[in-house]
Amino acid sequence: MHATPATPTRPTQLGVIANQQGGFSPFMFGLVMGMSIFSALSVQWARQELEAYQKTQTQRAQTQAEDIAKGMEFAILTETGQTYSTTYDLERARTYSQSQARTRGGQDFMLAARESNREFYGQNATTVAIAGTDDTLVRSQIYRTESERNVLETKTGNQAVALYDTSLARNQQVRTSTRRMEQMAEQLYTFYAGAFRFPTDSEFQTLKGKFDLRDAWGRDFSYMPDASGQKATLTFTTPWDYTQTMNLSLKDEQNTAE
Repeated sequence: MHATPATPTRPTQLGVIANQQGGFSPFMFGLVMGMSIFSALSVQWARQELEAYQKTQTQRAQTQAEDIAKGMEFAILTETGQTYSTTYDLERARTYSQSQARTRGGQDFMLAARESNREFYGQNATTVAIAGTDDTLVRSQIYRTESERNVLETKTGNQAVALYDTSLARNQQVRTSTRRMEQMAEQLYTFYAGAFRFPTDSEFQTLKGKFDLRDAWGRDFSYMPDASGQKATLTFTTPWDYTQTMNLSLKDEQNTAE
């Protein structure tokens, strides 16, 4: 009987190389294994470095987009009666922004403005989106969106997209105007305390020049006393035709009617 020869095992790749070269010494074997491990770690480190770099770039683009949004706010808040505008575009925002940066791919930042159904002081708010990304899908969504809601949905955690609501500045303009009108009313009541009547229109012009109180757009308040001097109104109208009126009187209307 002949003994069945043992089935030879398949040599490993390193074994083949070792056999071809007459065998690895323990030193060479350790060196090859060390190089393999070092190569794998290098790939891992490079991937981590790339991710960190991309995160830093996205954060920088986000900061720049937010700076442009602040520029838009400043453009609104520094309006005068002559420069009021409902044009919300990149050129206007960058007039008041230090950021002139472009995306990593060399594209200009993108801005889209969409009017909402939210009304404040007689005007619908507008949502402005500023995108500092090269992502074609995100830019396309912002460009084609037809509603404020869609603009809001473009804001994702890994994309540099800043959002600005114009009602924030518009509301501030109205509140500023109202506060200044109240300060003007205090001066009119002070005048009344000394003269037992509200000032005439010409006397109001003197008071107005003395205290230099105007609305947020630098315009004078409208003043109208009645013939008796016991009642008056102060008014301001926004550039979009919303009117706020303050009625001035020291008399008890109910008793007067009786």
